[in-house]
Amino acid sequence: MVVCGSESTEYDYLSGFKAHFKRRNLSVKVAKKPGSPLQVVNYAAERWGGAGDEFDQVWCVLDVDEYTDLERAVRRARQRRIELAVSNPCFELWLLLHHTDHQSWTQDYDALKKLLGKYGDVPADKSVDFARHYGGNLWKDAVRRARSLAEEGTEHLPESNPATRMWRLALAITGEEA
Repeated sequence: MVVCGSESTEYDYLSGFKAHFKRRNLSVKVAKKPGSPLQVVNYAAERWGGAGDEFDQVWCVLDVDEYTDLERAVRRARQRRIELAVSNPCFELWLLLHHTDHQSWTQDYDALKKLLGKYGDVPADKSVDFARHYGGNLWKDAVRRARSLAEEGTEHLPESNPATRMWRLALAITGEEA
């Protein structure tokens, strides 16, 4: 189970990603619950619980952005055994890592949107066409690049900008080794 904290970007990407890597022995449900990190984690905890209930893993895809409840969300997720794929400052960093090795501190979504613009259209509605911009083996490049950014589990900390744990979720969906 994957719960996305935005209306379209993460949901579109992950829906395309799971379709691209359809595995007979794995069922991935992608849901969206736009809101703050704590709202997303609480939704996942209340609806699906931690690992061992309806799904063997529950993930929340979160941005650092300007949220003030991220530390509480991290604590709550640990209590409920919910995995987090936090992106700092936001999910668009993961998209950029498909195309380039970005290691510089980045202010926010607007800054990442400008950088992403070099690699194709960035729709105003924040929708993502996985097959067009991120398919093939680009995701493997993103995994390699993301792993080198920050120590796993520290992605939410201010000093970890840029960082994303989306690489761990991608490997969980594909069944690839870490």
